[in-house]
Amino acid sequence: MHPTPRPATPADIPELIRLRAVALAALGVEPGGDDAAWRDVARGWFLERIEERSDVHCLVVGGEPGEPLFATGMAWVTYHLPRPQYTDGRRGYLDGIVTDDAARGQGHARRIVDGLVAWLNDNGIHYIQLHASSAGEPVYKAAGFVPGHFPGMDLFTTPTD
Repeated sequence: MHPTPRPATPADIPELIRLRAVALAALGVEPGGDDAAWRDVARGWFLERIEERSDVHCLVVGGEPGEPLFATGMAWVTYHLPRPQYTDGRRGYLDGIVTDDAARGQGHARRIVDGLVAWLNDNGIHYIQLHASSAGEPVYKAAGFVPGHFPGMDLFTTPTD
């Protein structure tokens, strides 16, 4: 029996931050130690989204709140100009989907993706986007995702401070 994804709680935040570090390392980014500055920012970031935002949904797979987690993922609503197919301009975006190294290959990410897509659908959002790593791409393709119509582009600017 595979554990069912559940909504994240504030008690899960240390594990959400740990899994974020797992994801960063898998992407070739050195996450730093437990005292890295981004971790303090992440605590408040996760707390706001879990407790205060109705347009964000975070799912986890693992133990009870505060216990070790196997996987996590988030969906949120993004707002864009209206168009004929999506008249209110809302889209869903999936992000932060990560499975701990020891728990990979057990379908946790797919169950999280399915749960997030269902949450977006239940909220009337039927245009869902994400950016996929090469490791995650098979999970998303199996869930029905296809390459986007428009290529992604990034711009990184230098702070002026």
